[in-house]
Amino acid sequence: MEFTVPVMVYTYWLIAVGIGLAFFRKDIFSFNTDFAKRRIILLVASLLIVALNAWVYSNSTYSSGRPLDILTLLVFSVGNGIAETFMFYAVFRLGTVLAGKATDNPWVLFTAGFLLFMIYSGLIHGLFWINILPEHVDQASAFKPFFMPVQILIAGSWALSFFWYRDIRSVILLHAMIDFTMAWNVRFSLFN
Repeated sequence: MEFTVPVMVYTYWLIAVGIGLAFFRKDIFSFNTDFAKRRIILLVASLLIVALNAWVYSNSTYSSGRPLDILTLLVFSVGNGIAETFMFYAVFRLGTVLAGKATDNPWVLFTAGFLLFMIYSGLIHGLFWINILPEHVDQASAFKPFFMPVQILIAGSWALSFFWYRDIRSVILLHAMIDFTMAWNVRFSLFN
């Protein structure tokens, strides 16, 4: 049986939401209200990184004249923002739990979670999304070399939100903003 692109995306989202609801209900339905200086700085830095990402991404991709599908823009931004954040959080938590079997050093726990998160992110984007999305990377763009460092900054800020505050909600919003930028620039459809 051959699956269409939308079915593959919706299946991924369904699995991710199932994992999120099964394992992280407490983190999803409660919200850490500690907004001390460190958290505010982290949130502001995260927003600045998202803005930097939008600039780099917009200047290193193209749409090949594909029309903008507003419904895909909205559904993908929200759907992927929620689902993929759950998967990122699950993999990050798995890393911290595995490392926690050997140590309680917070730096080691964070590093293990962050590394597993980065490995998963690379795999899902390299093996799944690259085959789902149409060609869109401008290989000749002067901004392309900045793409990976910005992605690492994004992952780092999200990992800190997970680690320090178990904050899924803010990361969902930030992820949705990044997905909005991507869908706006790449221009594809989930409904064809």
